[in-house]
Amino acid sequence: MSEIPVVDLSEVLKDYYKIPWETYIFSSDKKDRFCVYPIYQGRNSIVFIVEKSDRHSDVIESIIVLSFKNNKVEQIINYKLKNKIFRIISFDDENFTLLGYKIALNNTRFAELQLYRIDIEEKEERLIYSFTIELSGMDESNELLDSLLIYTFALNKRYIMLLNIDEKFKDKSALIVDLHNKSEFYLDPFITDHHSIFEISHAEIGRFKNKSYLFIKTGRITPDEKRNYFNCGADIINKVETLLIIPCEELIQHIDSGTMPSFSKYLIDKAEYHETLDFLNYGKPGYGFYYSIKSYSQDIDSPFIPYKKENFLTKITNIFGFDLETKKQTFIGSLPFPSERISPVYREDNKYFLLYSPFHPYLLPVKNFFIKHYIGTNQISFLELPINFPTKELIEEFYLLKNFPIFITLNPEEKYISIYSMNDNMPTVKIDYSQEFFSLIVNPETDELNAIIIYPRFLIKPYHF
Repeated sequence: MSEIPVVDLSEVLKDYYKIPWETYIFSSDKKDRFCVYPIYQGRNSIVFIVEKSDRHSDVIESIIVLSFKNNKVEQIINYKLKNKIFRIISFDDENFTLLGYKIALNNTRFAELQLYRIDIEEKEERLIYSFTIELSGMDESNELLDSLLIYTFALNKRYIMLLNIDEKFKDKSALIVDLHNKSEFYLDPFITDHHSIFEISHAEIGRFKNKSYLFIKTGRITPDEKRNYFNCGADIINKVETLLIIPCEELIQHIDSGTMPSFSKYLIDKAEYHETLDFLNYGKPGYGFYYSIKSYSQDIDSPFIPYKKENFLTKITNIFGFDLETKKQTFIGSLPFPSERISPVYREDNKYFLLYSPFHPYLLPVKNFFIKHYIGTNQISFLELPINFPTKELIEEFYLLKNFPIFITLNPEEKYISIYSMNDNMPTVKIDYSQEFFSLIVNPETDELNAIIIYPRFLIKPYHF
């Protein structure tokens, strides 16, 4: 078994001091505080941001990019931003460029979204587009600009989608912007007669076979809140939830041909007041539980997109799948659980199952096997891992990768995470999870582990006198 490189970003961030999360959250110290986390993971690179926490806004201080070649770290770039960028919306890992935006308050009536192309190798930041927004209800003391609700998605390198939905805006809008000629195409926001895209809850871009898709969930209410309101007979304004899957290439073709498609065209399902729904993670066989390898990657392993839909009257949650290629919906099965309790769906030999531990997570000792609960038939089988680990550690995740099968444990008493090779009783990595975390770099084509990245989660910068 080849040795896997372990990269610690603490050296890159040596001008900062690590602090535990309690200090980051609760400290009254006036020192600048920072949060570090990955935002994009490609096949040969991963992007981290160092985000400064401020009482007015969270601003990205710097960007760290690690690139890999032949299973080795080729280079590490640490770039400090010149502009106060609030969000990064895309990363081109071939040209090492990013798109990011900030919001500037011109006066109490107008704000401006400014989109920058950031070249971290050439250390250049170029303003490529600006969008003026008329405000209502703002005053000179209100500086929480990053809290303005603007959803921004890079559909490809040329087109972006803007959804301006904040109550502080005089007019909400949904539009596509052509960054080449700066033209704007406004979209009909309605998904159904009385429900619009302005009720967006969360969204993300996914990529399957080099085609990008925009996944959108609307209905800004949690399942437990909606269930409680329904059971109490309370009346609420926003009763409807929807799921949309938009093929980005298809949407752009409509724009280029001069037709303005409706969001309703991309509706795959909706929930009424007695229901709730959401997308489910798709678990890859041999990977469990939390699937953190893919959490920062836009690549999708399968065209099968699972989602769940709970009925409060029957107390049943149905599991469905939507096929990106055929655009057909498939019923998988039903479970007598609230939707929040349903974990990622796994597929094996055309059967679908959930994977979970038979033990309460804080009952010790924890054994090294998991329950496979097949949806539809309710059959149960067990998956046993050939591993040994200390009694006080809990299995958090495992990845049966081709070159380096590993499992990850957590010790809740001593607050550390260990990463083990399947064939070694000594951990490859051991970290204090109150101060550090990790990311796994996996080649999606070969299913091989390229590197383990350790990074500090929370930082402060010392005073300079």
